[in-house]
Amino acid sequence: FKEDPLTIIDLVKFGTVNSRLAAMMWVWIEGLDSRPANFVIAGGTGSGKTTTLNCLGMYIPWHRRLLTVEDTAELQVYHDHWLRMETRRERPDGTPEVDMNDCLKSSLRMRPDRILVGEVRRVETLDMLQAMNTGHEGSITTVHANSPRDALSRLETMVLMAGTELPSRAIREQITSAIQLLVHVNRGED
Repeated sequence: FKEDPLTIIDLVKFGTVNSRLAAMMWVWIEGLDSRPANFVIAGGTGSGKTTTLNCLGMYIPWHRRLLTVEDTAELQVYHDHWLRMETRRERPDGTPEVDMNDCLKSSLRMRPDRILVGEVRRVETLDMLQAMNTGHEGSITTVHANSPRDALSRLETMVLMAGTELPSRAIREQITSAIQLLVHVNRGED
């Protein structure tokens, strides 16, 4: 990632996003028409999910407490009230592993207004959805998926990986109440 991160204006200039969509996303993130929208950004490897997340994160109002949770520190959301959490593998000296789920649970105790999760891949999906449903409106995460429908299916599957005995209908209701906008990005030949 560049030292000087791309902005949504750059994406509009490149033709990646049209200006009308960029303006609408700003309204949804700010919550100007009601409450801030929760986003899921889906796409394949190298499609620009993290770049899009960085750009959308810059729309978050400066007075909001922002917390990022990632496996690898890639997000460059420069913000006055920005806290960063990163997972850690178990070390040879016995220092225990800190996984994405541990980070998400700990993040809720840090009073974030918004949570940006670099990518949900496993059981942390349930905790992310619950955070979106319990006062962390305007949160954003990414997921690997080949289509919007595939993204929703993968979210459901990852919630099941958490070992909960929730029926599919309850999981789908959790997903639909947590997510207001799913943005799917494709990698073009150019």
